[in-house]
This record gives sequence, structure tokens and C-alpha cells, in this order.
Amino acid sequence: MARAISKDFLDDLLTGELKPLLDMVHIDDTLDLELRGKCINIYYRGGSLFRITEKVSRTYEIFFDLNYCDTEAWRNTGIIVICNPTIQQAVKDIPYYKQAMDMWLHKNPKYERECQQLLVRENNNQGDISKSTDYYILDIEYTDDSDRSKSRFDIVALKWESKSWIRKDNRKCSVVLMEMKYGDKALDGTAGIEKHLEDFKNFFAKPLSERQAIYTDWEEVFKQKCKLGLVDGLQEKQYDVKIKFNEPGNEPENESGNKPEVALIFANHDPDKTKLGDVLSKIACNHYTFKILIANASNVGYGLYVDKMRDITEYKA
Repeated sequence: MARAISKDFLDDLLTGELKPLLDMVHIDDTLDLELRGKCINIYYRGGSLFRITEKVSRTYEIFFDLNYCDTEAWRNTGIIVICNPTIQQAVKDIPYYKQAMDMWLHKNPKYERECQQLLVRENNNQGDISKSTDYYILDIEYTDDSDRSKSRFDIVALKWESKSWIRKDNRKCSVVLMEMKYGDKALDGTAGIEKHLEDFKNFFAKPLSERQAIYTDWEEVFKQKCKLGLVDGLQEKQYDVKIKFNEPGNEPENESGNKPEVALIFANHDPDKTKLGDVLSKIACNHYTFKILIANASNVGYGLYVDKMRDITEYKA
């Protein structure tokens, strides 16, 4: 499913009736707006604060999941919020909606998704820091609906190195699919690393024409996010990026050549535990058509840099 939104939807966010919601995203850096084709999601702490769906004749429906209000602590506040607020109600009552989510997330933590949202903030709209990182986040929680297996990617990133001579060329961009794991318990099982590597494998096995359509949509998503003020530090002439296809070529053995890239991000891994090493050793025995990178922090932080990416073999060593 395409992620870019319609021109009318974009215009209503920029200058129309939805502008107050976009303004709140701009002044509240705990919020993250992501494009979903026929709708947008405004995320808070990794959960959907509001889903705004485009209906007929440029009308919109706002949805808040009232399951977030299902805690005793929230009920004791006596505050009432509604599922489908008007734009004015949603903007006015954002603190109450956030409070309900805070209380629910205290009982049902979603730390991995919170980390994803921090990754978006620091690489997309954290001023000079975002301008100097080498990746922009195009999307989080992406589902490939064209794939019967419903492959999911935690993060879709635009790799565009921050060197000035590279940033002057809108064609020196590629896509890196990323998977984040929070803590060591998330490394294996039905949602473990190997399952996601299969998702990546299925995606890169698609016919070139199918992936071209997806990449074209991602190019438009980046342009729209720039226009919406969700990406910092770029001039308007840099909005129109052209994603370069990385394809397996006739590279010499043991060299990555022009292989597609995926990146694994391990948050709060305990270095005393052996599970990560065991999982990576198993992965390294397989022969994937894409290069597997392990993201390392720039000291402490969520900025992503090419020089901090380690090939899986190098990382294991």
C-alpha cells in the first residue's frame, strides 16, 4: 500500500483545517507524524495517539483508541476523552490523551517502539544533529501489503551521507531496511532476527518493477515529509531525491559490491550474555543476497552514521 498522501490531504495539513494538528507536532517533540496513504498517524511514545483518516469531499475522521483508558489509575482521574474528537477537541485535549497513554504504557511498556520514535526524532528533526547524520527515517512499522507473507520492517531509512559533495546530488541515495531489537529476550523466537531476515529476503526477491513502484512511493514520502516540516536541515531543491537501486552484481567473492543493505539495531544488549553472539553466528552461516550491518551508537545517542555501521562478520570479531 502506498504511503504518500493525496495533494488535498497534504494541503489541508499545510494550510487547511488540519494545520492545528501539524502545528502541535512541530512544537511538541514527543510527537511523530507518519504517512499512511489514506490516513496519517501521530505517534506518542511509539503508540498511535491519533489516526486521521481521509474521507470523501476532504473530510477527516480522528480516531483515538479508548483501550488506552482501560487502567484503574486513569479511571480514578475522572477525566473523559472521546474516541472521535473534532480537530479542535483533539488539539485542546492532547495532554489528557497523552496522560491516558502514559498510564497504560506504565502497565504495558512498549520500549522498542519508543526507541524507534527517538530514532526518528534524532535523525529527522533534531536540528544540526539531524543535518549531520547519514540516514533519514522514511517510515516506521512498515508492512509490505503486496507480499502474501505481510513482511514487516521496523524502520525504512534513506541513506544519504552528510558529506557536502554527496548532499549536493539528490541521486546519491539508497534505502536501508532496519530492524530494532530491545533487550536480549527479543533476539529469537517467532519475531526474532531470523524471521525479519526472511522478510528482507522476500522483499529483495521481488521483481524489479514491483520494488521500483515501492521506491517511487518512498521518494514521494520523503518529499512530503520535507514539505510538512518533519525533516530538518534541507533546502527545497533537495526534497526531490532519486533512490538508487542496490542490486547484487558480479562482485568478487567476499566483497559486498553493490549489494542491498539491511541494518540491525540492538538496544540495551547485555554484553555479558551470549544469546546475541549465538544468533549472529547462525545468521553468518547463511548466504544472503544483501549486506547485513550492525548499527553502533555514536558514543551514546540515536544518530545513525555510515562509519558506525559494522558488517556482521566484523561485528562478531
